[in-house]
Amino acid sequence: MTDVKKEGAILVNVSDGGDPEKALGELEALTCTLGYEVRAYMTQRRAHPDKSYFIGSGKLDELKSVVEATDSCVVIFENEVSGTQLNNLEKYLGVTVMDRSTLIIEIFARHATTNEGKLQVELMRKKKLLPRVLGQGTVLSRQGGGGAGGGGARRGGGEQQQEIDKRAIRQEIRSLERRLKKLSSERAVRRERRIKNAVKVVSLVGYTNAGKSSLMNALTNAGVGVEDKLFATLDPVVRRMRLAGGEVLLVDTVGFISNLPHGFVEAFRSTLEETKFSDLLLHVVDSSDPDSAEQYEVVNEVLKEIGADEIPVITVLNKCDRLPDDPVVPASVNVVRTSATLKLGLDDLKDMISRMLGSCDGSSRHKK
Repeated sequence: MTDVKKEGAILVNVSDGGDPEKALGELEALTCTLGYEVRAYMTQRRAHPDKSYFIGSGKLDELKSVVEATDSCVVIFENEVSGTQLNNLEKYLGVTVMDRSTLIIEIFARHATTNEGKLQVELMRKKKLLPRVLGQGTVLSRQGGGGAGGGGARRGGGEQQQEIDKRAIRQEIRSLERRLKKLSSERAVRRERRIKNAVKVVSLVGYTNAGKSSLMNALTNAGVGVEDKLFATLDPVVRRMRLAGGEVLLVDTVGFISNLPHGFVEAFRSTLEETKFSDLLLHVVDSSDPDSAEQYEVVNEVLKEIGADEIPVITVLNKCDRLPDDPVVPASVNVVRTSATLKLGLDDLKDMISRMLGSCDGSSRHKK
């Protein structure tokens, strides 16, 4: 049986400092998650991106040559690239061009399974698409009416088509927002029912691929799919977890990542809001990752953005079986070391959860 040949991708990073290889390392993991094969890398140091193509003219010609030499079908920028620049790049290079946020949106689209998850992804897609429509007036001008009208008539038709496209996308965005708002209201009703019944809620949070789903499976036998890929889990999963003092609800949701796409928190607000109504958070950290301390801070920043930064937290240093001799791990008050795959430290974690829930009166959910 022969392996299916993957489509090739070229990764590009433009910066005025920092470590471009480190940035491209995470971008490569995201690219492979979507199923592409990375065939080349390109970096450029610039204080300011080129207004038309983001990269300079020399690098642009070099990139075109690399695309042709590697037979790649997509170019992916680590940076946030404007709609006009993406359109110009695609026209010049003759292949699909996307930036980091578009790549993450496409990964979300592949992994969303629930109705709400699909709506959230579609909302992000539409909001990302709108600037590209605004930036392709020249392209759309060729779609206008021809005939005796000449170039002027075609431009008029293109401008009219562009307005139609913009209006259609904006209407779709409003429709998606209404549908998500309705689902959010239904979620609020279920949440109030849980509060009334005094059901404690524990939420798993963490950087993507930190092992949250593996930990949920180890704690609850949830049977959640686990892959060594970024954003393998997107839709929320809720399971009952048995503790010495009874049962609680354990919630797993999408992992976080640095430089989240614009509009991520807004699009996923109704899902993320569940986190801020939790009685306790389990902040899962991949303690074997050399960037674990930085990833820990990224998650804390998102928790603060959604109003969940005052909820009691247990820091779970997962994958402790892979710890190097001199690990660099985040400093925290309530810490437990675990290995979800080897089922190490789970009893210690459950004991700490029981103790901390015993000191919680549920006020964290009521005061928000």
